[in-house]
Amino acid sequence: MNVAISELRHPKAGNPSSQYVYRDTGGTPVLVANRFDRGGDKFFIPFDLVANDWKAPEHRPLYRLNDLVAANEDRAVIVTEGEKCADALAALGFVATTTYGGAQAPHKSDLSALNGRNVYVWPDKDEPGQRYAEKLCATLHREFGTLPKIIPTSDLALRSVTYGNESREPSNARNVTYGKGWDAADAVAAGWTVGNVNTLLKLATPYEGDSTKDTPEIAPPTPANDNDAPELFDGIDLWHTPEGKPYASVKRGDGSAPWETFALESAAFKRLLAHAAYQTSGKVPPAAKLDDQVRQMIGEALFEGDRREVFTRIGRGPDTLGTESIVLDLGRPDWSTVHITSDGWSIRNGAVHRKTAPRFKRAPSMAPLPVPIKSTAGIDLLRPFVNVATDDDFRLMVGWLMGCLRAKGPYPLLIMTGEQGSAKSTTSKVLRALVDPSTLATRSFPSDERDLVIAAQGAHVLAFDNLSKVKPSMADALCRLATGGGFATRKLHSDADEVLFDATRPVILNGIPDLAERADLSDRAISLHLPTISTTDRAFETDFWAEFEDAQPLILAALLDAASHALASVADVTLKERPRMADFARWVTAAEPALGWTQGAFLTAYAANRKEAAEVALDGNAVASCILTLVRERGAWRGTSTDLITHLRILYPALTESAEGFPRQAAPFGAELRRVTPLLRAHGVEVAHLREGKDRRRVVSVSQRENR
Repeated sequence: MNVAISELRHPKAGNPSSQYVYRDTGGTPVLVANRFDRGGDKFFIPFDLVANDWKAPEHRPLYRLNDLVAANEDRAVIVTEGEKCADALAALGFVATTTYGGAQAPHKSDLSALNGRNVYVWPDKDEPGQRYAEKLCATLHREFGTLPKIIPTSDLALRSVTYGNESREPSNARNVTYGKGWDAADAVAAGWTVGNVNTLLKLATPYEGDSTKDTPEIAPPTPANDNDAPELFDGIDLWHTPEGKPYASVKRGDGSAPWETFALESAAFKRLLAHAAYQTSGKVPPAAKLDDQVRQMIGEALFEGDRREVFTRIGRGPDTLGTESIVLDLGRPDWSTVHITSDGWSIRNGAVHRKTAPRFKRAPSMAPLPVPIKSTAGIDLLRPFVNVATDDDFRLMVGWLMGCLRAKGPYPLLIMTGEQGSAKSTTSKVLRALVDPSTLATRSFPSDERDLVIAAQGAHVLAFDNLSKVKPSMADALCRLATGGGFATRKLHSDADEVLFDATRPVILNGIPDLAERADLSDRAISLHLPTISTTDRAFETDFWAEFEDAQPLILAALLDAASHALASVADVTLKERPRMADFARWVTAAEPALGWTQGAFLTAYAANRKEAAEVALDGNAVASCILTLVRERGAWRGTSTDLITHLRILYPALTESAEGFPRQAAPFGAELRRVTPLLRAHGVEVAHLREGKDRRRVVSVSQRENR
């Protein structure tokens, strides 16, 4: 044991108000149940002394196990619904024990020590306590053939123990009631003696549940302050993400039903609880009751649950050594997934629960992918459904799709421009439908970063339609979304809590004008100009989508084949030149043989596209155009940023007329100049930011590169 039990302090909950130590048969402490009291409520957080970690172990011994195994086998064993009750009865000389986890988890403990013993179950005086007793008895009877007895907790039974025969009862004894949750500890605190307890034991009756059932009847939910989680599902797994967001994976129905994942704080999960409660009890539980249940489950997920990543549409799996496998959520009602490895791909049933399997969350807008169908047709099946000008443009478009199948970024933005009638929106919908279809195939561009983050939380691919311009602040947000970066915003109704989002997403932008005017945005993008479709070549929309629906499973299978090939060979791919998004370029290059392309075909098209995008960004940037013209016409220049602003505005008034495109102040001008420095360097212009003189004055130097 690496820590002192009395010195345990939870990093979030603080010091426990009380502790109960679980020991093995030899008396060695193995588990500590730490109770915390906050705001009038109690909750327990376990500490595994063997693993030295704040979590419940897989092997959970019975409480006071060493005393139980040392006791004579003909002595009765009383199983209570809590450690405090077991200690109270043990103080009177009884053999008493309990299971860790309260009413919701008796089946998770090792009950083998009760095999063959004379077992009495003393539940708390409430509905969860009765369910606990019935579930424990059913488990003992099913696994060991033991038929325990359940101690009654009705007012009549308790009054008969407290006041004896009715003829000797005080006049008001018949009106005495025992409060909800009354338990063995309350009895001992009220002065019950060994004789009183023995009298109650004589009133116990054998458990009469249906032994043919694997588990007892599932009962409706109860409030969290009853220390009970709802037993509404055939299986439930509570866990949390590295960012501390609680989730539940639940199984509804029989063994063929799929496992589904819900955010515990979501309205969808609360609706599921309400629906399940109605199915079992015929009543809709009050909102306060649902809130209590959810809060209890959130605590268990955060403090006791495993830590796992949650994915949207594309996840990582542990099926291969070295390069991780890719798991694609098909978004279908059966929660089936496609597992892609270096040996191929296969479809797996969502009803099978593996702890190591990736967990997927789903937004209401998520639409299902078709079940892929293997074919020899290849990726060329996609050509009739996208509008591209050249073979290189088609390779770039397919390369972007391949990038979407990577389990992690970076992902280049796909920017499509063209005149009206160039099928920009239709092409966007087709591409998204192949990897992350949605009921909202395209959407308008968000007005601020917060709305962009909200959109990114619910989808793997974001498609924004008919843009006229990308504001500088949103261009920065798109850059972070493409290559990876954190977003944080204040949680609603909170002054201190933050909502964190750290992920990368593939993005599609389309519009008529050039959208990648900023150098950093164009450097992260694949920019395609779509040709105009003549009126005689246009297809009827109903016919188009019907044909695409037929081809979609085959096209998806071709992409999966290419992804499998990339997994097998990406480690062996070397690039002579490593452009921005080098990991993406390496991935698509590894997939070239499966796509039927010659070696290096994609990298050649990608390099040419980046060069063309840089030219567009240079032409659309007033600061870069002015600097380039200055150096070419007048040679080198040296001075402060303020002087350079004044000098350029005098020389090129037409280029510097817009204050938005050409900053007037030194600080934003310097920031924009640094942003376009890579573009200028590619055109033979060197920009340096220096400090000169004793006063360390800031100076900007622009000149022709010597090796140009």
